[in-house]
Amino acid sequence: MSAPATVNDGRNMLAAVNEVTLLRDALVREIRALGALYVIGRRKPITELTPEQQEKVREAYRETLWASDYGVDMMGICTSRGLAEQFCKERGPNWFYTRLPIDSVLGDEPVFGDWAHQFPGSDATMLYENMESATKAVLVSDWRMINDELERLRRQVKSSQSALDP
Repeated sequence: MSAPATVNDGRNMLAAVNEVTLLRDALVREIRALGALYVIGRRKPITELTPEQQEKVREAYRETLWASDYGVDMMGICTSRGLAEQFCKERGPNWFYTRLPIDSVLGDEPVFGDWAHQFPGSDATMLYENMESATKAVLVSDWRMINDELERLRRQVKSSQSALDP
């Protein structure tokens, strides 16, 4: 038979809960102060494809700046770039890290540079790092002006072609 709970037991439990809450809050503040964490993942290795398929994939990526996320596994989170890079290099060329903000998200546009996937163990890492975005944010007014100019040029080309036709 166990002894009944005492007032001191209740006070000790309340003090422990308060201490855990204070430690959790301090940890959250410390993590937020980092500004970003590094997510580690792995992609299905391109080496599973034939050399011809590998070249097609790399050519398509160079031309379109697009890669499928099929076969991507998120594997961990690191608090430093150096540690993330070390883990990836130790595990192979298909491992990557991505720097991500804490308690916020990146914009909808493709992101490159500090926020892009980095494959530190890959022989093709320079192909993928710091590429310029395939899309750019454009003001709606500028977009309309560009479309109007494009339509004017199309009419001009069509008119020139009509004049050349016998």
